[in-house]
Amino acid sequence: MSVAVTARLVLFAALAASGCAGARVNVTANGARYPLSLSPVVRDASGRPYDARSLVKVGWLDVRKTAPGFVYAALTIPPTRDFSDEINAQVAAAGGEAVVSLTISVAGGCGWLNGFPILNALPVWPGCAPVRLTGDIVRRRNIPP
Repeated sequence: MSVAVTARLVLFAALAASGCAGARVNVTANGARYPLSLSPVVRDASGRPYDARSLVKVGWLDVRKTAPGFVYAALTIPPTRDFSDEINAQVAAAGGEAVVSLTISVAGGCGWLNGFPILNALPVWPGCAPVRLTGDIVRRRNIPP
């Protein structure tokens, strides 16, 4: 076997095993009408902190959006995903005042897109980033809804 044929086979094997498709996304909630906290503590408008002793859980936030990406994740359309509307709707529906212990995760991928190993190496093949926000919807204790 010649060196050129061996090099082509190695390149083909590398492309077949590669998984270049993906996406990246900026997550925002600039229009959220409720405070969001990554910790179990949240502050009210005056700056007073509230923790688990002064909060009651009234619901569970679970929001998902998927961002498609192209050119090895260099181009994501749109580059920013705003979760404000979904957060506002879920907190209002639960009768909450804030979200605590907010987590932002990107996991799972889009398996069906990754089922084409050679195509994943092409810059025009799309990838994706499934984004999920979860957290506890809370309100202050002894404050009527």
